[in-house]
Amino acid sequence: MIRTLIADDEKPARDELRWLLEKEKDIEVCGEAANGMEVLEQVEQDHPDLILLDIQMPGMSGLETAAQLMSLPRFPQIIFVTAYDQFAIEAFDVNAVDYLLKPVEQSRLDRALNRIRNRLNSDDQDLEKRILNLLKPLKAEQGKAQAFRKLTVYEEDHFVPLDFADIVMVAADGRQSLVYAGNRSYSYRTGLRELETLLQEASLFKCHRSFSINPRFIERIEPWFNSSYKIKMKGVDELIPVSRSYTSELKKLLNMD
Repeated sequence: MIRTLIADDEKPARDELRWLLEKEKDIEVCGEAANGMEVLEQVEQDHPDLILLDIQMPGMSGLETAAQLMSLPRFPQIIFVTAYDQFAIEAFDVNAVDYLLKPVEQSRLDRALNRIRNRLNSDDQDLEKRILNLLKPLKAEQGKAQAFRKLTVYEEDHFVPLDFADIVMVAADGRQSLVYAGNRSYSYRTGLRELETLLQEASLFKCHRSFSINPRFIERIEPWFNSSYKIKMKGVDELIPVSRSYTSELKKLLNMD
């Protein structure tokens, strides 16, 4: 069975895809997600073989979600789902990335699923490369936008604007979050998931369910049990754990032996 995750911010669209997929004997819908962060959490927990991934999701788009998925050691197959956009379609075609146009037709879905079946049977390793090529224009635009971005926190009786580039890390703190910058920590009003979506252009690396770090501020990395690690961040006393799901990408990011 091909375990499949449906990701779309609109429930009617998810229901329609589920109805179409139920006609496929070798497809098992293992979950649904309404945004990019839910996709990342479910992929880490349930390890689907395939994601039907909507591109136009609020916060973290489908393309940005795909970029984050590449940090996982096991990269699922992806079929992007999108409303008609000629430039997007041309980009998908050039890079040979599967996509479906809304409203999704059964015949078009069947063709895309057949390609997925062939890739899974042949152990195709080129999907990540094709998606990386697709993401290059997106990353270039993100680099331009990141030149001036602020996150404003409230401290006692005044506001403190923090440059994205100065944020050392963010952490879960109950229903709120903690933002670390300049040897200090600040409370932020939203949960970690919402904060990570807001900071998606800050080049943070999600190393654990409860932490995202800025690799520029890593001071040292200490081996931990089960081939994992803990990280010492500049200005942060506690050691930050790295989940096993993220150790491979951490090594790749830092050119570790």
